Amino acid sequence: MRAGGSLAAAVVLAWGLLLSPHARAAVDPAPCVAGESETRGDSSVDGGELRWEDDSKYNDALTWANKAWSLGLVTIAADGAGNVNDLEWRDYSKADGHGGYWQGKPGVDYIYLNSYYLDGRYKDKQSRRHVAVHELGHALGMCHKPDTWASVMWTEVVDNPPTEPTRRDEANYRKLWR
Repeated sequence: MRAGGSLAAAVVLAWGLLLSPHARAAVDPAPCVAGESETRGDSSVDGGELRWEDDSKYNDALTWANKAWSLGLVTIAADGAGNVNDLEWRDYSKADGHGGYWQGKPGVDYIYLNSYYLDGRYKDKQSRRHVAVHELGHALGMCHKPDTWASVMWTEVVDNPPTEPTRRDEANYRKLWR
């Protein structure tokens, strides 16, 4: 019984380290789910920067996401008088099964945050932040990851979801934007 408990504790510890954005070990990028790919062309990044404008009641989550993905290769900043925004944050409400989504369009792209879920099933701060970080990952060109890899880019919101890019997400980001 004791050996099983030790094994379970080791598995929990290892899983926690994989999810931790502060884990020290270098990791390889994670693959995309079937049918998806990571490309610079399928992102909101323009000229090495992503300028955003907010119009969301979830400002804590979008501010968190912008800081969480500020990893140094792409400049993520609010738009100002001297530049044009690449991305706008918007809210909507619909029982469509999504906490939010990114939509790339000619001109300005959008991240839509779904108040139907963010004020309901995902109303806690951690879940809201996860959804915003996940959608901003798409705006940076990131694809969905299989749930066998530690990633903020999973297709589903899980209990205690990561709220920052994991080491795997950082590896994918660096591979795409270096």
